[in-house]
Amino acid sequence: MKTGTPPIIKHRTYIKKQVSVVYNALTTEEGWNAWFTDGTTLILSEDGKGTLRLCWENFGVEGQWVEEYCQITAMDTDKLFAFSWKPGQSETVVRFLLKAYEAGTIVELEEKGYSLSNLDVQTSLFCAAGWGEAMTLLKIYLETGLVIKNDLL
Repeated sequence: MKTGTPPIIKHRTYIKKQVSVVYNALTTEEGWNAWFTDGTTLILSEDGKGTLRLCWENFGVEGQWVEEYCQITAMDTDKLFAFSWKPGQSETVVRFLLKAYEAGTIVELEEKGYSLSNLDVQTSLFCAAGWGEAMTLLKIYLETGLVIKNDLL
């Protein structure tokens, strides 16, 4: 068994848009599909939880159809959006924390729950790069309206 600290992914970016605009891009189907995914669905229950199905057409160099099923674990209007999923061996939690700052929003992304298994370490490296790209795509889309998701993936 490996010893050490399991991987935690962290990214932070500043977006020159109001918190409510950023929150909408993270908590609606239209928001996700505008800047990152293709055909994502989001179903909310009355307790602020629900399901998120992330979908991508022509993903990667092989042009695959990819679906990831997630459980929404927390929502706090204009502050927090979190979901759990299982990208590797372990279930992880992805959390977007939003904070108003000057004329925009600081977005902090954190994903934790990975184990030290070879699969989880490999997956965390892939997801760390992917979340960094996602944060960049979100920033570009919200600040300029430019959609470049299909050009990069």
